[in-house]
Amino acid sequence: MKIVAHRGWPARFPDNVLAGFLAVSGVADGVELDIRRSVDGKLVVAHDPEIAGHVIAATPWSELVELDIGDGHHPALLDEVLAAVPEIPVLLEVKNFPFQAGYEPDHRLALEAAERARPGDFVTSFNPLTVAAVRRVFAGVSTGLAVAAGGDFEEAFLLSRQIGHTAVIPAEVLIERPVEVADLEVFAWTVNDPVRARELAEFGVSGIITDDAPRLARAIGSET
Repeated sequence: MKIVAHRGWPARFPDNVLAGFLAVSGVADGVELDIRRSVDGKLVVAHDPEIAGHVIAATPWSELVELDIGDGHHPALLDEVLAAVPEIPVLLEVKNFPFQAGYEPDHRLALEAAERARPGDFVTSFNPLTVAAVRRVFAGVSTGLAVAAGGDFEEAFLLSRQIGHTAVIPAEVLIERPVEVADLEVFAWTVNDPVRARELAEFGVSGIITDDAPRLARAIGSET
């Protein structure tokens, strides 16, 4: 079972900062990050629509990069993170919601992320239309549909098979019994309890996404 570092190492660093990704790159089997677009078109690694009170979609990168998001850390660009962790896969989660600032109905953000995807990387999103757009345009890029805690895992599983995705990324609470992973990888999020991680390994998930990859790696071993 693979251990994927959720937004870097948020147990020690702020979310989605370059130092966090670098710190776990020698321990985790992969990292997960979030992507949004600045007003001047840069692909910014950020989970929320705002950084330190600045709406990403309305702010140029020259301003965003100067923001202190905790302990002297600053936002990073997707290209910077990919260059910093060349040896491990990255789950590129595209934030593209109609109810949030920066929504792109043509899914350009996802397509630009897919252009940057390397072998082993995944482009993922909670928006099924967004990852379906990537699937149509980039046949060689691995894609995955993320599922929130209130979602339907079985429905997402069937839809992913129909569309041709490579993975499903469900909230861990949705997995209550063994899963079939013959043709789809399943990455459960967010798993910080070693006991639950071992249970999910027994259920057959491909990997867990965790806030503390070094701790989980020590507790259960990334080779499980």
